Amino acid sequence: MQGSCRAIFLTVVVICVAVLTACSESFSAAQCEANGSGNQQTLQSLNGLLTKDHGNTSALLGRGRCLYFLGNYAQAVQDMSEVLRREPKQAEAFLYRGKSLKMLGRIPQALQDYSSAITLRPTADAYYGRGLTYLNEFHGTKDRDALNDFTEAIKLDARHVGAHQSRAQVYSHFDQFQPALQDAEVVLKLSPNTPNAYCNVGLAHFALGHDGEGRKFLNICYQKDGDPQTRGYFETEVNKVLYARQPTRGGGGGSYGGDQKSWLDREREREHNVYESRRLSGNEAGAEACRMDSSKC
Repeated sequence: MQGSCRAIFLTVVVICVAVLTACSESFSAAQCEANGSGNQQTLQSLNGLLTKDHGNTSALLGRGRCLYFLGNYAQAVQDMSEVLRREPKQAEAFLYRGKSLKMLGRIPQALQDYSSAITLRPTADAYYGRGLTYLNEFHGTKDRDALNDFTEAIKLDARHVGAHQSRAQVYSHFDQFQPALQDAEVVLKLSPNTPNAYCNVGLAHFALGHDGEGRKFLNICYQKDGDPQTRGYFETEVNKVLYARQPTRGGGGGSYGGDQKSWLDREREREHNVYESRRLSGNEAGAEACRMDSSKC
């Protein structure tokens, strides 16, 4: 009798452990991702879980992440702030609060959160986010800091497309065209289905005087992307590179035809125009992909 009771008890314990493990795995798998098709459903599941268990910090962290990816940045900041109140050293909460604050235009606070995330747990995502903030918000005065952050991101994740793409832009801004080409080639290798990756490699070749190679890659880009605006933008950039080679009366190189904007500034404008064009045409997924990763623009 005792043996039977013990067997039944052990069976019940095993079943309970299995159920708890399955529930835990189910929750851990319920994570929102960039452009994830199930993000809204995951958010609803997390809302239901938090209704029953207000103190579930992991679920609160997961919901804040979902809110960020769904564009509800103010609520994401609230959730992440509550997580940090409970767990002051939660690196992911700092990261996603920083991302959300950046989208809300609260740049100093965003930089503080990115830096806190890096101090607690350095990740490529955190370095890339801070570097992109330096690049986009400080009009060239923090480009060296941005370059350092993109390099750190690449050290942690050599396949980080956005970090390679952004670092190539900064290298070009500093007229360091050989490393810019190397980064552009990495982007092309990692993201061969992105037409602009071919265009950026082509433009980098032109900057180095490799006109034949440059034209080859630009033609591939135009074949993959038939948008006349893409061709117009990159052909204009090529013409500026060619113009800059011409000697001036003083014997030096030429300028970009009186255009005082740097290549980096013009690239930012192009990315913004692509984002707005997709958003206004109803291509929300394409617009969001461009916003999250400039190499997708």
